Amino acid sequence: MLNTAATLKTRLINGETLTGLFVSELLSPNLGAFFDIASYDFALFDFEHCPFTLRDLAGILPSFNGRRCRPMARVPAARREFIGPLLDLGVAGIMVPMVETPEQVREAVSLMKYPPAGRRGSHFGTPHTGFQMPDRDAFTRDANDNILLVVQIETAKGLANLDAILAEPGIDVAFAGNTDLALSMGLPNDLEKGPVCEAVQRILQTAKARGIPGGGNFTDPKLVGKFRDDGLRFIMLDGELGWFLEGLKLGRQRAGLRL
Repeated sequence: MLNTAATLKTRLINGETLTGLFVSELLSPNLGAFFDIASYDFALFDFEHCPFTLRDLAGILPSFNGRRCRPMARVPAARREFIGPLLDLGVAGIMVPMVETPEQVREAVSLMKYPPAGRRGSHFGTPHTGFQMPDRDAFTRDANDNILLVVQIETAKGLANLDAILAEPGIDVAFAGNTDLALSMGLPNDLEKGPVCEAVQRILQTAKARGIPGGGNFTDPKLVGKFRDDGLRFIMLDGELGWFLEGLKLGRQRAGLRL
């Protein structure tokens, strides 16, 4: 792969805990530098909910080259037209939402890996190869070994099929999507106690038992500490827009001005 920093997958295999943010609004061509300076490990561009275009992302990704912080993307679903172009732009990993069956995992893995491990189409001489023609076998092997797959378990059906889903090879992070999970279960999103908290713990603990790092979106230090004991090692700290707005408010507060 083009990036010289250790891959996210390698760092997780080595036992590190990674932190990052969803990116939904800010599209600066220097975004990679900002995230890197702030010591984030990944920035996850949200193509499930936000109006990004591939052209938008193409203008941002060069700012991550050679940096510790790596770009990722969440796709709307595990489909070729979503996953292939993002990988060809050079993202380091893919998050697939609403995973409910083993078949969805197999489809995602197949679309993310070059033959013979999968059926990802080849398109070299583009951003992910630095606009050069790489050694084909070395490049495809490296890509297959290092691109990260994050699956989101965030529905009652996904929870019911948890064991079968996590038994599928190729999952690098099992991400507990507590907000949608609570909606799917028809319950309050209570992470201190109760069924949703227990479901999140079950996801993380089941993944941990299989040697898969757990993921989740938590900013409360008490929850982060609690769920780290269950296997949380891929920590999302909400989205960049919320922290940007908090920073704007903090500026006024520091100047003694009312919000």
